[in-house]
Amino acid sequence: MELTTLKATSRVLVANRDNARLRKAGQIPAVYYGKGMEALNITVSDIDLRKVLAPGKRYTLLDLEIDGKAGNSAVIYNYQKDAISQKIIHIDFLKIAEDSMVKVRVPVKLSGLPIGVKAQGGLFSQETRYLMLAAKPACIPTILDMDISEFGTNITFYAKDFKLPEGVELASGPRTVIFTITSKSKKKDDAADAAAAPAAAAAPAAEAK
Repeated sequence: MELTTLKATSRVLVANRDNARLRKAGQIPAVYYGKGMEALNITVSDIDLRKVLAPGKRYTLLDLEIDGKAGNSAVIYNYQKDAISQKIIHIDFLKIAEDSMVKVRVPVKLSGLPIGVKAQGGLFSQETRYLMLAAKPACIPTILDMDISEFGTNITFYAKDFKLPEGVELASGPRTVIFTITSKSKKKDDAADAAAAPAAAAAPAAEAK
């Protein structure tokens, strides 16, 4: 999986008022730490950080370019927000070892028009667009791509049914629904059953009177 570069600048640990000045200047105090290294105090751009924390990117693998030097692999471990403004005021970056398993959020891309929709008039719905995976950094796929053109109707496809690359484990719930293809007749039957349920429940009450 390709790492996303995030520029950072080393800093000397200072008083809280100095951290406040950094935040006003658009810089977020942070710390980078991990096994076999001393914790390093850094700052990152508020604008760049928001891009990394955009929806779907929370678990992106990063390369922290500290003082112009790349090669510092990391993942966002934790961050703190101001209780009132909800702006991020501090962030923790955890170093990733090449031989360690990490959890990341990977997008799911479904391609093709299912037979169940094209030829059988079914209704398709993608329920999940991301899956949590666990793998060593070198094994993590950028995207999970699946051709669904051969699927018919009355299908519920679960995360556990996904064929994952070698060395990659599913970290999401196994029964997380990826997509469904339902027939229109089943939809009508379900709707009819739902409409009939209140009437059926009311009948015994009416007889009791």
